[in-house]
Amino acid sequence: MDRGKKKKKKERAEIDAIDQELVKLFERRMDAVTEIARIKKAHKLPILDQSREDRVLYKVRGLIENKAYEDSVEDLFRSLMTITKAFETKQNEE
Repeated sequence: MDRGKKKKKKERAEIDAIDQELVKLFERRMDAVTEIARIKKAHKLPILDQSREDRVLYKVRGLIENKAYEDSVEDLFRSLMTITKAFETKQNEE
């Protein structure tokens, strides 16, 4: 195997390990979302809290160390919030 293939294999193994961690973190986040969905349903609160979403996006852009990733981290969290709002909606329908 040439050096390039070895390097690629090593980097892919790193991505696989990170993916495992991300899945665990996603599950933790969704557990918290489930509880928030229950609270919102019990108190008849809206699913969308735009000011909260705006604060989260501002915060995560500030947390990123490599500024070349700022737009990407914002896209990631926009996607996460879309997923969680859909999940909350489904939870509130049950």
